[in-house]
Amino acid sequence: MKQIAEQVVRISAVGMACFHLYAAYFGTFHPYVQRSVPVLLSLVIAFLTIRASRRISKDGPPPLYDWALALISIPIIGYITINNDYLANRWPMTPSFAMSEVEVLFAVLATLLILEATRRVLGWPLVVVALLALSYTYWGEHIPIDALRHRGFTFEHMLDYLYLTDNGIWGVALGVAATYIILFIIFGAFAERAGVADFFIDMANSIAGHTRGGPAKVAIFSSGLIGSVTGSTVANVYTTGQFTIPMMKRVGYRPSVAGAVEALASNGGQIMPPILGATAFILAAYSSVPYIQVAIASLIPAALYFGGLIWFIHLEAHKTGLKGIDRGDKPSFTKVMLQGGHLLSPLLVLIGCLIYGFSPVRAAFFAIVFTIVISWLRKETRLGPREIFQALESGARNSVLIVLTCAAVGFIIGGFLITGLGLNISSAIITLSGDSLFAAMVMVGLACLVLGMGMNTVAAFILVSVVGVPALTAHGVDIFVANMFVFYFALLSHITPPVCLAIFAGAQVAGANIWETAFIGVKMAVVAYLLPFLIVAEPGLLLLETPVGIILGTLAVAVGSLFLIAAIQGWALSRMTWPERILAAVAGGCIIWPDLRVQAIGVGIAAVTCGVTMLRYRSRGGEQPT
Repeated sequence: MKQIAEQVVRISAVGMACFHLYAAYFGTFHPYVQRSVPVLLSLVIAFLTIRASRRISKDGPPPLYDWALALISIPIIGYITINNDYLANRWPMTPSFAMSEVEVLFAVLATLLILEATRRVLGWPLVVVALLALSYTYWGEHIPIDALRHRGFTFEHMLDYLYLTDNGIWGVALGVAATYIILFIIFGAFAERAGVADFFIDMANSIAGHTRGGPAKVAIFSSGLIGSVTGSTVANVYTTGQFTIPMMKRVGYRPSVAGAVEALASNGGQIMPPILGATAFILAAYSSVPYIQVAIASLIPAALYFGGLIWFIHLEAHKTGLKGIDRGDKPSFTKVMLQGGHLLSPLLVLIGCLIYGFSPVRAAFFAIVFTIVISWLRKETRLGPREIFQALESGARNSVLIVLTCAAVGFIIGGFLITGLGLNISSAIITLSGDSLFAAMVMVGLACLVLGMGMNTVAAFILVSVVGVPALTAHGVDIFVANMFVFYFALLSHITPPVCLAIFAGAQVAGANIWETAFIGVKMAVVAYLLPFLIVAEPGLLLLETPVGIILGTLAVAVGSLFLIAAIQGWALSRMTWPERILAAVAGGCIIWPDLRVQAIGVGIAAVTCGVTMLRYRSRGGEQPT
């Protein structure tokens, strides 16, 4: 039975990979087909490879009930695939197209299957959130709070919306994953088989291996650069993360730290000029400004974002005692490039295809094909039939987590859409903010985080900008700045728990605990969370002030961020005491605050903090700081 299960999993995985490669070259299928096929195959793979409990041995054959769950998944999800034309043309939740008893049964079973598979892959947290969303959808009409109460839906209407429309399980989140993210994961699997990961590690070490945590710093720049072109945070985590995360782990970074660094670096790619994500084009249209202005205005925020990441991992390297490799052991850059430089070309082809105007789907396909061809240049990297088969299987199996996550997120998004909770929350918090700009920013930011859960940046931005931008402009904020505020917060939804798909992806590639990775990611993103507020308070960060104002505002934020990150890390020249961390946090907050008097106080506190830290460091016989 074990051998049969392995063969079924292998066939399912290879079939899933071939399905997406076919769709990439010949054109994607109807949305219901494109999204249901990977869910079906992911359920089969999940039930036959992941046990229901840790107490059940992974080495033995799958229990009979796992076989039953895998087999039941076929007709339940296959119903959507086969009836895609009918589903595309029906009117949901109407008497003329009322659900049959079979469809109701299938909808209930699909919900249970997806949630159980998600529990096995991710644990309980996301499942609990999905169950809360389902409970609210069904019982929300009885809530005594007017702002939260909705008109009510029958059990059949709720299942109809979630199972038989493209607003629930088969919604935007799953569409993004099934359309092109899986292809990027497959591309990563092929690149890994060709030895790209080892080449990246050697190249990074040859450039910055002698510095503290040098490969992680190189990883930040590479992930940000590729993320700028792909325009997809999660896809970029799987693309560059296949190389950068092992590179960081190799020099000693904890898996959770490596996964968080990759997730944040990939997320920052969408604000990195000159090529920003797709949302930037929509932002330019909404703000009635040229796209080039959006790109130029993103220069300073991008520098602050990535500078904060660099500083965080630099302190992490000191804090954990990571050392760079000896210069004598550092590989020769020339030798590394001569031996494996050809492995850079698949990434260059991917970037070139995207710049040329190919869709991400087609670009990923050509990058995969080019990886196979270019691997034949050297015997050590050559991909034969066996390696290609293994890459297909590995890529599909690595996609299971993101596919099931997006399917489960569909229950949350669908619940928000059918009940109108998302827009109700946005409208309510705007009303509650009153005359306070800061309160309005906090409320709009929360709306972005809530509505952006599991969505791509474009969907989150459009949904929130409808109500968020007018609320901010009503307080005197420039429309361009208001749109940038919503844009930055929409990006943060990818790294903010509980539905943080970029963190999920980074943790999976790193083999780390998801919630530990999420916690570290939130700490690491302190500058990212401050940026939306800072661009409103200091428009000079978007190059909308005089040169003097731009320089002073940028300098204040940069210096303040250094102190805040040091306080969070608890490390400066050595491990900081709690009084020193509090002083550093207060100093950083004051320096960032857009008021000269408060900033002057912050500079004084910063001087005291530096003095105390320096005296304690020298009193213990520490080395002179460099």
